[in-house]
Amino acid sequence: MRLAILAAVLLATTPVFALEAVTYKGTLGGHDIVAELVAPAAGQLTGRYSYLAKGGDIPLDANGSVGTAISMLEEAPCTQTTCTENQYGDVVPPTGGIWSVTLSGDGSLTGDWTPTDKSKSLPITLTEIGRRTLPEAAEITPYGLRDSTFELFYGDGAIFAPHTAPYEFAKMEVVMAEGASETLEGSTFRYVTDPRTKFPFPRILSLSDGSSTQLANEALERRHAALSFFAFDCMAQVYAGFGANEYSLGLNEGTLGQYDEESIVLSYLSPTVLNWVESGSTYCTGAHPNNHSDTHIVDTRTGEPFALANIFKGWVATMKVGGADGEIDQQAARQAPQDYYWGADQELIDYVIANRVSSGDEQFEDECGINDLIASNLALRFVPGDAVLFTLEGLPHVNFACSEDLLTVKLSDIPELLTPTAKDYFPSLQ
Repeated sequence: MRLAILAAVLLATTPVFALEAVTYKGTLGGHDIVAELVAPAAGQLTGRYSYLAKGGDIPLDANGSVGTAISMLEEAPCTQTTCTENQYGDVVPPTGGIWSVTLSGDGSLTGDWTPTDKSKSLPITLTEIGRRTLPEAAEITPYGLRDSTFELFYGDGAIFAPHTAPYEFAKMEVVMAEGASETLEGSTFRYVTDPRTKFPFPRILSLSDGSSTQLANEALERRHAALSFFAFDCMAQVYAGFGANEYSLGLNEGTLGQYDEESIVLSYLSPTVLNWVESGSTYCTGAHPNNHSDTHIVDTRTGEPFALANIFKGWVATMKVGGADGEIDQQAARQAPQDYYWGADQELIDYVIANRVSSGDEQFEDECGINDLIASNLALRFVPGDAVLFTLEGLPHVNFACSEDLLTVKLSDIPELLTPTAKDYFPSLQ
């Protein structure tokens, strides 16, 4: 069936509006690679591929066919002289090599890669390992494939996962360096490091009550893959097919965008809740770096984003993602917290303002307008001892320096702020 579908795409005489992008794994000249290919027209293929040892994508541009063989042009990285814009603002990508592949009877692709100087040829062997249906509006180009994956992070109801992004997750199938086992309130975990992106990310080894770690670890794997995607995307932006030109070069393209310096700290782990903090300063083109310190909270039992409204009366949904302003069904929002924007109500804001620990620097607090920032950017996470830490997060670049922790308090000391369901997640509240 898969072979029939792909053959139909390759032999089609008119454009297809709901195309499938096929993910392959194999080798090029003995090097392990992953490729994602799609047919924009009859006898054509376009897409992207990556050496598994590196992770960054390389564009493959459609180049027609000769007999049963389909040709693609592999782009070379841009330089100041090879990626100049013409009078229409377009760039003609420099070519680094030519792919020539043929669809085999078992659905695999075989062929060869030849550099532009034709000095040598290397064999290509690819086997299908996954596929995804592209959005109808997707541009059928290397950039369009990349962009349709980006939409999984921002689209309403979209999710970045193996079934929606098989190419990206195939690139994560490398041996991770494993750190030492650590213990947090009876549960154990370790950090693992992708040798290509270099930042350690947590994986759960066991939970204190012996319950399953599978769904929580799948959530951690998805987030690890997401950060790697952003790092690899920065590497790929040195190619014209991914947006490079003579003016963009020198803005960190072709690097990991400082994701290799990202700090990830698992700060709470129980059989019901886990949270970690991602902080750093990443940069890959744009006006300024992304200085950040962001908390991610997950329901350990389901692997889904944690609904803080199940703990705090004053944590409310303010708007549906991609939706218009209007009255929100808070009960429905608690069932799908990832589909809403959330924040503290006035009672919770007032509590933090009244009880926070002052920095002692009155000039700093006046210049930052700390109380105003609490009203707009209050965040929280759980810490050992079944306590909650109130902090500031998501501040814009101009006042990121005003980020600070505000107050740590045991949940058992603030029953007036908690919901009846809080005890279901923190047995110490029974």
